[in-house]
Amino acid sequence: MALVPGLSPNIRLIEPDPGELPPGEDVVVENAPENADVEHVDDKGNVIKIEHPDGAITISLDGKPVEEAEDAYDEGWFANLADKIDAMELSRVADDLIRAIGDDIDSRKDWIEDRAQGIKLLGLKIEVPGIGGAAEGAPVEGMNRVRHPLLLEAVLRFQANARAELLPTDGPVKIRVDDNNATFQTDRMADALERDLNHYLTAIATEYYPDTDRMLLMLGFGGLAFKKVYFCPLRNRPVSETVDAEDLIVNAAATDIRSAKRVTHRVMMRPSTVKRLQILGTYRDVPLSTPTPQQLDSAQREKKAQQGVEPEALNPEDRDREIYECYCELDLPGFEHKEDGETTGLPLPYRVTIDKDSRQVL
Repeated sequence: MALVPGLSPNIRLIEPDPGELPPGEDVVVENAPENADVEHVDDKGNVIKIEHPDGAITISLDGKPVEEAEDAYDEGWFANLADKIDAMELSRVADDLIRAIGDDIDSRKDWIEDRAQGIKLLGLKIEVPGIGGAAEGAPVEGMNRVRHPLLLEAVLRFQANARAELLPTDGPVKIRVDDNNATFQTDRMADALERDLNHYLTAIATEYYPDTDRMLLMLGFGGLAFKKVYFCPLRNRPVSETVDAEDLIVNAAATDIRSAKRVTHRVMMRPSTVKRLQILGTYRDVPLSTPTPQQLDSAQREKKAQQGVEPEALNPEDRDREIYECYCELDLPGFEHKEDGETTGLPLPYRVTIDKDSRQVL
């Protein structure tokens, strides 16, 4: 037996001498502390399994060393391909997608106008006539106009009923075991999972309840609501956030999300947040131009008017950056789809994040 070199001092592994164990057998772990990772190596000294103190296990399914699998994982599915693609190709992709997203925005102008009119009909803003004038559309000078609260009352009733069902005080997760032959241990695991998830959504992800409550208001009013579930690199945990219907850009010709050629999430992001994501390596560290004033559509203008919010910051340094996160299909040189070693020309799915003002692929 020999001590494997290069490991943490908290991990002691015993490597078998040649011929002592059959090929492929794990080694014996000796005197490993309870709070340390326990690594198992094969007869060649390669780490093929790691047992973590929290009960998780990292294992190689194909027999290759775990280190090689982790390197392949980092450089594979979740790699930022923008670091490996030619700058001219990135510029072409950005120009094509921005032009296509603009066409998608134009295709839904009528829907945006209807949504803006509906927001106005909620009657959330008090309308008073100006000095010596009348309210908008009032037939007589000095006359006020009152909007009927029927639509707002119906929306608030829907929101209240939905909140009571979907956002109870003890947590929204309810787990049921449908297996009639489930053991007592299975029931305990289900209860533990329900308790842990409810604790996460109520005590850790504190934005979940108020964010979902606002979503229910717009769902009752517009009939559409979207949730985006992803791992946030800044908060270092999964999040579930609402995406406003006007910020989810889909061509009006699409019958549903799955049949859409592109799905774009428009994100207004603080410049400091973009810089943090660049420092973390999530975005490319490229210079970006000064943000320009956002071109608001009628629904966005009406929403800000109802809230009494100024549509745009005067100081350019205070403006948010307009980011397009586009889920689309592309045929990129060097990353073509191949069948039997031959390129087929089949576009592959990608998520392309673009800064609109600087037209840079992040």
